[in-house]
Amino acid sequence: MPKFFLDRRNFALGAAAAATTALVCPGDLLAQSDTGSLDEKAKAALARLATPAQAEVEMKVASIFRKYGSKLNAEQQADIRRIMAETQEGLEKMRAFVLENGDQPADSFRAYRQENKEEKTHAASAHAGTSHGQRK
Repeated sequence: MPKFFLDRRNFALGAAAAATTALVCPGDLLAQSDTGSLDEKAKAALARLATPAQAEVEMKVASIFRKYGSKLNAEQQADIRRIMAETQEGLEKMRAFVLENGDQPADSFRAYRQENKEEKTHAASAHAGTSHGQRK
């Protein structure tokens, strides 16, 4: 049976989440999910993009709506249009970064294994038992 462990960090995180939840009113959340404001946000995000990027976003949105359009309501469709328009800007920045075929990654991943104290003391006692200066 796992033990329940609550340290200071987990307690602070839970307390902050509870306080935030108590402050947010459900009426405010419903007001934020207005379809009109989502359409405005999508139009604003599309306006920041170049014409080819706007055409690409519209093709992606049309593809999603063709596949899932019957399962999505108007709010979800507006949200998808907004998300696709907002993420296109980052995609354009990544495409603009020039890489050659031989370029290496900036950083390589190395995983280090952490040993806990019990393993260290067990390994140290096993190593001390095999020393040459030990008496029987």
